[in-house]
Formats: sequence, C-alpha cells, structure tokens
Amino acid sequence: MQPNDVNLTVDFLGLRLRNPLALTEGPLTGSADRIRRAAGHSIGIMFTKGIRPQPATSPNPFIAKTGRRSLMNADWSDIGFEQWLKDLEELRDRDFFLVASIAKNYVTPPVAADMAEEIAQCGPDAISLVDYDPDDLIRAVKLARPRVKLPLMVKLCPFMPRLEEVLKELVEAGIDGVAAMDSIGPVLAVDVETGLPSMGSEDGSGYLSGEAIKPVMVKYVYEISRFVDLPVVGVGGVSKAEDVVEVTMVGATVVGMVTAPLLHGLGVFDRVEKQLRKHLADRDVADINSLRGLTHRKVAEAGMRYDARAVIDPQKCENCGLCVRVCFKQAPLEEDGSTRIQIERCVGCGLCVSVCPQKAITLIC
Repeated sequence: MQPNDVNLTVDFLGLRLRNPLALTEGPLTGSADRIRRAAGHSIGIMFTKGIRPQPATSPNPFIAKTGRRSLMNADWSDIGFEQWLKDLEELRDRDFFLVASIAKNYVTPPVAADMAEEIAQCGPDAISLVDYDPDDLIRAVKLARPRVKLPLMVKLCPFMPRLEEVLKELVEAGIDGVAAMDSIGPVLAVDVETGLPSMGSEDGSGYLSGEAIKPVMVKYVYEISRFVDLPVVGVGGVSKAEDVVEVTMVGATVVGMVTAPLLHGLGVFDRVEKQLRKHLADRDVADINSLRGLTHRKVAEAGMRYDARAVIDPQKCENCGLCVRVCFKQAPLEEDGSTRIQIERCVGCGLCVSVCPQKAITLIC
C-alpha cells in the first residue's frame, strides 16, 4: 500500500475534514491573521483562542519551554469579544473549518449563551465552551443550545470531577462533541540562579502543556469515549504520527496540537500528516477511522495476566546493558558477551521492554 492510498478524512460535527489534525486553542489562533497563516498547512480544523469579553494582556514572560517537548504558560491575552466579532466576519469567506471557542470561565452562563448566539451569526462552523466548573458549563450549554443552531461542544479541564455524571448531563443539555483536555496546573518553575519564577504572572505560576501531560490526556479520552457516543477531540502532548494513532485508538475522532507547533513551527502539521500516511501504509491500514476505539476492543479481549515474562531476541540485542541497570529484580544477566533473562527472577514488570533501544525484549506468557 502506498501512503497516498490511505484515507485520512474524518467526519466531525457534520463536517468532512481532510485529516484528523486540529490546531486547537492557543496563541497561534489568537486572531484572524494568525488563523489565516495557519490555514496554509495540513490542518483539518482550527479552534480560535478562547474568546473573552474584554481585551487582555499577559505580563511578561508568559510562555517558556520546560523539559524536551513541553511548555509552561501564563497566557491570558485576548483581542476581546468585539474584535473577535470583526475577525470572525473577516474569516467568513474561507476554505477551511473553524470552531469559535468561548472562554466560559471568564463569564457567567447567561453571558456565555449571549456570546455564543452572537458569535454564531459570524459564520464559524461550530462553537465550543471551555470552563473548569462543570455545573456552570452544564448551565451554559442548557442556555445556549436553544439559541445556537450550530454544532455546540465543550472542552473539559483535566481531572474533571464526576466525569460520567457530568458527561451525561452535558449530552442531555445538547452538546454535539467533547474536547479534552486543557493544560494542567497551576504549576511552578523557578530559576535557581535568580530565584525568580519562569512566568511573569502575579505569583509566578502557569499551566503545563505538551509531552509531559500526554498520558493524562490519553487516559481522559479513553474514559470519555467509554461514557459518550460523541466525537471526541484529544489534545495534549501530541507531536508525531504515533501520537495521533494512539489517541485515535483510545477513541478520538480529531487530534489536536498546540505545544508542538509553538515549539517547532506550523510545518509540524505537514510533517505529521506525511508521517501518518506512511505509518498507516506500512501497516496496511487503509483508513484511519478503522483504528478508532481499537484499544477498548483489545482491552475487553485481553483481560488481565500475571504470567508474562521478558525474553531477549539475541539477533536484535546489542548488549548495551541498559536492561541490566534498570531491572530491580536483577533478572537480565550479562555473560560471555551476551545478555539473557533469568526467568526465575523476572516478574514481568515490563520496564526493560520500554527502555530497550533496539526493541529486542518482549513479554511472553
């Protein structure tokens, strides 16, 4: 199979997207000109930065790299509601899909519903509400739904309490889709030379995004797609094709990126789409939609096991010794220029499998 034979199109909120990649809320979609700039790349759909009632400016600095592929941010900046109405009108004549995102946490539910109704007249393809208070979010949806004919979705904060119950109420209120998740925080990083926090916010704190939060997001999407039969957007730490596949397998229809394009430029979307086509073609997967929810099916089939043990493939092993160093049971043994597993010591924890650079170790029953 050739990469160009792979189908990446997905159906989302009644829209036919060219691929499942989304540029979600953040600095790169903070105005009409930034959105149009991004539209030149391989992006299936974009979400505006969270729209606030008033213009806002963030104290400096408000974005910083942390770790290899993560960011800390204290970015509250926004062009404000009135300017967004003008920018959305400017974007009305476009050839790409756009979701208008309302920063519900800055307004009351009635005001959020008013904003949604007015924004809907400016031509976005859908509207999303973002809030950390589940009860306020539910109320905002209930108020907005009768007044907004466009698809209406919500973006959830991390670690949403009463998740199943909240999702049930949101579905009853009339949502058409769910996104997860927002960045994690508040968090703090300090320069050990100066003692100053890395962010310029009042207390120096910010919110964490990127690679560091991806496992949290993957679990979140997995749980959401168990509880609701709606399209899900997974966003948090995605930067390569394998990430897109993973998030799709746990139930996402659309997979968003924010940190990766901030760190590496908008061209990351073009690279990921190309990598995704090759990844699927190499595995004879003709349609990315066939992978959606695969993890749920596999988990149901596999069950739990306790008798798996590590085995080393001598053809792949380069005797780097990494498995020997990390094994707390001292099961790997180096002798006569080769490495083998002492089965009687192995408990099948899997750490050696995950750290082996040659993928020479597998768990077998």
